Amino acid sequence: MSSKHPQNPSEPCQHVTIADSSIGHVSICPECSVLHLSLNHVSVRFTPEAFRALSGMVGDAQARLDHVAQSNAAAAAAAAAAVIDAARHGPKLH
Repeated sequence: MSSKHPQNPSEPCQHVTIADSSIGHVSICPECSVLHLSLNHVSVRFTPEAFRALSGMVGDAQARLDHVAQSNAAAAAAAAAAVIDAARHGPKLH
């Protein structure tokens, strides 16, 4: 599927893939610098500035997800350590 140049709609964009993975790919038109994000059956066009902003937003979201996962892992490890410690010392009699 080709897109039209923003500056010259009569010419189709020439796509050069700059990144790909199992979920899709990113390509760029060297002539007009428009980036194309294709995710399976969805394609979105960006200016370089908008793509940079999207990248930053996705990176921020991933950093927050990583932080939550690390916090959950630390909490789970602390809970497991408490259970193990309690098992070592047996039930407390008061």
